[in-house]
Amino acid sequence: MSRNVVIALAVVLVALGLLAVFGQRSGTSSSGKGEFFVPGLADALGEVERVTVVKANGETVATLERRPDNWIVTDKHGYVASATKLRQALTGLAEARILEQKTANAELYDRLGVEDVAGAEATGVSVMLTAPGRELPTIVLGNAEGAKYRYARRAGEAQSFLIDRNPDFPRAAAQWVDTVIVDVRADRMRQVTITHADGEVMSLSKTGPELTNFEVATIPAGRELSYPGVANVIGNSLRELSLEDVEPATANPAVDPTIVEYRTFDGLVVRVTGVKRNDESWVSFEASVDAEQAAQAAGAAAAQAAPAAEPGAAAPEGGAPAAEAPAATTPDPAAEAARINAKVGGWRYKIAGFQYDQMTRRMADLLKPPAV
Repeated sequence: MSRNVVIALAVVLVALGLLAVFGQRSGTSSSGKGEFFVPGLADALGEVERVTVVKANGETVATLERRPDNWIVTDKHGYVASATKLRQALTGLAEARILEQKTANAELYDRLGVEDVAGAEATGVSVMLTAPGRELPTIVLGNAEGAKYRYARRAGEAQSFLIDRNPDFPRAAAQWVDTVIVDVRADRMRQVTITHADGEVMSLSKTGPELTNFEVATIPAGRELSYPGVANVIGNSLRELSLEDVEPATANPAVDPTIVEYRTFDGLVVRVTGVKRNDESWVSFEASVDAEQAAQAAGAAAAQAAPAAEPGAAAPEGGAPAAEAPAATTPDPAAEAARINAKVGGWRYKIAGFQYDQMTRRMADLLKPPAV
């Protein structure tokens, strides 16, 4: 083999080697592996003012808009959005990195759920983010891959990807709202009175917060409770009470309502107006304060926290002055009532049927069958 041929072969081999190295680097760069799927979103999270989620047929699922103190869901009459849910969804999207390239063939998008959501058969959702002065891509989120990963595509681009996050963007407007309506524990509850539209009234109460079971008033002669704690579920029916849907209170007048009044040991009063409509359970709320009960509770708490020795009493010889006991921390029912009213005023909520049934039980629901 001539010297020139050897040199030529060597040059070719070096060139091929360089091309291989360049090709690997170029392939890594073009695949985007390890890169943020939505570049710049992490830095823009504090500037996002609107989030629009769209599903098949181009139907808007929800539009969330930033307000000075919170986010609202415009599709639910401006009701307050769940800040936690929105933060988790946007953070997941901002932190998502590309794991690998998938198809760039539009005919195969439906296998990953990343087809255009304008189509009637689209299974994914698109997420459009609006931030002043920022150009953020609209994202099509497709099928999940296991629990942690998801297929996704930037709208207007052919290439789809598998990303290392599975951000949750619910497909119904009601799933974006702050679902907890009120939260009052049963150990605070002193009395519950249920007044049904047909005139039946049932009352249950406890004489002290340390007691477990509620006593039921005016049990019919010859009848008895199914078991001692049968009424407890009523007393606990405001514990983390959550909504399924929400509407303005003026949307549908309450016809033949059931009124449930809850009174706590610390003086909070919550009045619930409930109605059944088309087999759905709807409730509205109003909070107030029983001033006399609140004063009694505050006095009892202060007496319990009083020091054993008189304040300023002389200390034992050679000792330090007697310390005063720290002030007792007591609930502020007026502040709590104001917070509740600020949230629920002007709204009516759809709640689960079983929750409504627990809240509006009748005497017959609590009693053993009559003796034959």
